[in-house]
Amino acid sequence: MTLTFPVLEDFVYLNTPEQGLISQELKDYKTCFANQLASDPLFMMRKRGDFLEEVRRTVAHFLDSDYQFTALTPNFSLAFNALLEKLPRSKRFLLIDGDYPSINYPVISMGFPTSYVPLCADLEHQIWDAVKKHEPDFLCLSIVQYISGMKIDLDFLKDLKASFPDVIIIADATQYLGVEEFRFRESGIDILAASCYKWMHAGNGNAFMCFKEETVARLSEYFPHIEISEIRNQRGSFIGYFEPGHLDSVSFGALRKAIELIDSYGIHKISIAINKISSQAKTAFASRNLIASEVLGRDVHSSIFNLKLSDEVLQDLLAVKILCCKRGDGIRVGFHYYNTTEDLDQFLNTIDRHL
Repeated sequence: MTLTFPVLEDFVYLNTPEQGLISQELKDYKTCFANQLASDPLFMMRKRGDFLEEVRRTVAHFLDSDYQFTALTPNFSLAFNALLEKLPRSKRFLLIDGDYPSINYPVISMGFPTSYVPLCADLEHQIWDAVKKHEPDFLCLSIVQYISGMKIDLDFLKDLKASFPDVIIIADATQYLGVEEFRFRESGIDILAASCYKWMHAGNGNAFMCFKEETVARLSEYFPHIEISEIRNQRGSFIGYFEPGHLDSVSFGALRKAIELIDSYGIHKISIAINKISSQAKTAFASRNLIASEVLGRDVHSSIFNLKLSDEVLQDLLAVKILCCKRGDGIRVGFHYYNTTEDLDQFLNTIDRHL
């Protein structure tokens, strides 16, 4: 694995929830691509349109989404805010209290009527009751919570959508995609968006937003004079509205390359490795009373943990090149497929001196 991610020779990297590592292959690809742009002024003139369509097809295939309703965008926030700008301010939203600011803040700042559910052990039950009570037009949430690592039950979202079909479910998958197989068409999610610089290791400057076809039809009344079925990235098309001009070719080439690397390694193999190390970590953390009770009370969780440890412990971890960060009231760690039992043991040996 150190051949793929050379930095692992010197560091125990538990900071993927903040920034995914750049693989050697991706680094080489971006360097080669940039060199071509610098040395051949006709390089992108010859292939710009086709190139971005190839990226779009790669993303759509990876997500199992409709190609014609998959938009490329530099980051999650840009696409999400663009969507909100088109909606009447009377639309009602349901949010999770304490969810990622890039989700909650735009909804609040634009003045939409908003209700909240608490982030707790019975999160799904709370969402169900809130949807039934408040009848929101939109439910917006992260698939994985960025501080606690709490993961929404995706089967629950399918059941929720089946029971409340009028609610449009918007999900941020930034802390999720790249850890297990996901099929958008089969999910209960209507609109999925993500920045790809974390668990997909695609670097910065690339993201997407994809829509179910029936959701696009429902939204069409808010997009007058826009051709809904048009695929081209042009003003006047549905995708063009979400895709700003002059997308960074290097960044989106990196996204395509990152997906190819995931496919080459195998998403199932990645998922098995993550589940194994995160299960070991959860057991170890729970035995040391480091995990919040609402996390321990859930069957579904991600590989992200927020541990009740002090800033002093964090400094000791950083001093021995174990990389993680402060989030909320604790230290956040995240385990990816390149993390090993030895990584976990080094982490535990360091924190045990403070317990």
